[in-house]
Amino acid sequence: MPHVVINGRIKNKAKIESYVHALSKELGIHRMYSKVIFLTFKTSLEDDSQGLCWGDPSDGYCDISIARTSEGKELTFEEMMRTLAHEMVHCKQYFRNELNGWSGSWKGTKPRNYKYDNAPWEKEAYKRENELYEKCFI
Repeated sequence: MPHVVINGRIKNKAKIESYVHALSKELGIHRMYSKVIFLTFKTSLEDDSQGLCWGDPSDGYCDISIARTSEGKELTFEEMMRTLAHEMVHCKQYFRNELNGWSGSWKGTKPRNYKYDNAPWEKEAYKRENELYEKCFI
């Protein structure tokens, strides 16, 4: 399993770590032992989103931030865990070199100035987040 480092104020860190491991297995990145997932829970994120993910496969890490509040509203634990499932899809995309954040390329093709909702990496993450949450959250 990738090593998981959890930071920030959040209850049930052991349960969250088990959840990340289950998500890793479901996403097929559970054998990437040299990788590290940094997971940070923050009061809010700069762009008021619920989650952010950045990864660098050459350096072997993925950095996920999950907000506890968004648009002035406190998020439920369930909402945060669904957001984590979404961001873990992005982590898989980075680890598997499907998504390159530096060039913005997707599966080797150059960026096309996708709108957020039409970006193929977002379509995959939105498509899988509920299924992953329901299958992996213990």
